[in-house]
Amino acid sequence: MSSRAAGRYTGASRGQETGICEVTDEILDGLSPNRKLANDFRAPRYSGTIAVRPTSQQRIWRDLGYYRPMRCIASLCISLCVCVVAPLAHGQSPAVFFKDTFDQMLRNDPEYATGVGHHEYDDRWTDWSKGARDERRRFFEQSLAQLDSTQVGDSAQDLLTKRVVRFDFESRLEAWELDTHLLRVGQLFGFHNLVYLVIDLMPARNVRDYENIIARLRALPAYVDQNINILDESIASGMMQSRIVAELVIQQIEAQLKQDAEHTELLKSFRAFPAAIPKTEQERLRREALEAYNQKFLPSWQKLHDYMAASYLAHVRSSDSISSMNGGRGAYTILIHRLTTTTMTPADIHKLGEHEVARIEAAMMTIIKESGSQGSIADFQKKLDADPAQHFHSKEEMLANSRNIVKIIEPELPNQFRHIPALLFGVRAIPPDREAASATNAQSSSPDLSTPGWFNLNTYEPKKQVRYDQESLVLHEAIPGHIFQGAVARQQSELPDLRRFYSNSAFGEGWALYAESLGVDLGVYKDPASRFGQLASENFRAVRLVVDTGIHDLGWTRQQAIDYFKLHSPQTSLAEVDRYISWPAQALSYKLGELRIRSLRAKAEQKLGSKFGIRDFNDAVIRDGRLPLDLLTEQIDQFISQASR
Repeated sequence: MSSRAAGRYTGASRGQETGICEVTDEILDGLSPNRKLANDFRAPRYSGTIAVRPTSQQRIWRDLGYYRPMRCIASLCISLCVCVVAPLAHGQSPAVFFKDTFDQMLRNDPEYATGVGHHEYDDRWTDWSKGARDERRRFFEQSLAQLDSTQVGDSAQDLLTKRVVRFDFESRLEAWELDTHLLRVGQLFGFHNLVYLVIDLMPARNVRDYENIIARLRALPAYVDQNINILDESIASGMMQSRIVAELVIQQIEAQLKQDAEHTELLKSFRAFPAAIPKTEQERLRREALEAYNQKFLPSWQKLHDYMAASYLAHVRSSDSISSMNGGRGAYTILIHRLTTTTMTPADIHKLGEHEVARIEAAMMTIIKESGSQGSIADFQKKLDADPAQHFHSKEEMLANSRNIVKIIEPELPNQFRHIPALLFGVRAIPPDREAASATNAQSSSPDLSTPGWFNLNTYEPKKQVRYDQESLVLHEAIPGHIFQGAVARQQSELPDLRRFYSNSAFGEGWALYAESLGVDLGVYKDPASRFGQLASENFRAVRLVVDTGIHDLGWTRQQAIDYFKLHSPQTSLAEVDRYISWPAQALSYKLGELRIRSLRAKAEQKLGSKFGIRDFNDAVIRDGRLPLDLLTEQIDQFISQASR
């Protein structure tokens, strides 16, 4: 996800003129898996898992102040599965074990099933009752016990899958409580927006598809009630978001309530039916959808709005920093571990961010001088901003520009990759009810290409947005970034689904940021403005390392974070800072993931010399799906060893 929210955006990554090998020993040391976690929360060198000493986990759970040690985390965008796992049968093959585990996740996590292209459970929402949540916790614990007690395959891929599953399930267990009670509320992927995101992913090809959408609309009162019960628990435990986040969520719910049935995105599919559906059925489905929207959705959303405004808002945490929460420092450590897959401390990340900002800004000054301009970075940016040719006049113009960039890049992909996946995606604008606080993002196609992927572009206030950072944005979100990498992973039919659909932020965002550095060989970055835009984008990600840790470890205020952005990335919107307040540590994953990939490329170039091939290296990075960074390091080390023979 690009994270360029409303207003003005700066983009993503830069690698070409700054030098792909310009990764210092200090940076590599900072990304080492041997680094210690903050306080007493430590992890040994990664050897199948990034383990956490039980006593440290228990201390953090106790500090979080909740009534019992919860040990699981749900995916931010998609809820989890509800099931109890039977003991692994004697002689059961690893393929069967992996498949059974994945199938149970689909059956008991309908939103996740929809998200990965399995639509057999599209007529329901996840059960968020207390009993169901306890079952989910037991599922992860029992699955890990099976991995510990059973020899799950002996092939290299089986062992890699086992280690990926272990990291995934353990990190969920470490952070369950934070996802369930803290991150549930948010202006990006809060549970209220999840309804819109999931329905958008649902197919609308036949009568059953339409009936599924109606069924989910009808089930929203129970969905809202269960989530309100969880938020009551959040209030009781003190695990709360800040005031600014709660207010943004309330504003979004208000905007959604104002949409009538003719304008809501929830009923978009009912405005144009496939010709194969008879007219009488179309009329019935449209009538039932309107009834569900007016009688189920609107009353439940009003109830949610009133609860957020009257109850949740009255109990928000005392400051924007997660550290103001009881046990908040330990919570931040957990989220860093889960979202970056590293064991770096907040202090080390903050220092790394300052180093990267200084390095990138020096490269930006080089571009400015080469362009024949004088003055500071801010002066050059003001010069670009004053150029009418750099600005858009409409949302349609922004969309057309992104589509054109895609068509420039597509034929150049074989220059950087040997294996090109089947790609099916479009470019569209983020809906108006979410555009002011939502970032440009990517949505994968289904593995069988029965539903397309989407590059969801934030076109909010187009006249305030500029062209010079749009090329890096397309590289990041579409090709060869998120949509490309996601297609590679999902089309690896020989891998178990647990691997094909596994994701972690550090790899996903790190790859997308690295992908932007490939632009000079993919037909873009032809002028100083776009090259400056790429550097400004990379600097934007480096600034995040400083600001996120500043807010959540050093206790910076929102204004302090805004002031730092004004100094180093002045065109970034305020929504960016609010995002970091809402979702601690996620913004760290971009730079930490990208720096690891850069360091691995530098190692491969140094060790292989004339045998190094960029197409082979890039393929090696993404061919095994989204791996935790230490596992990625091991796989690239193997690639180097094999290529050197």
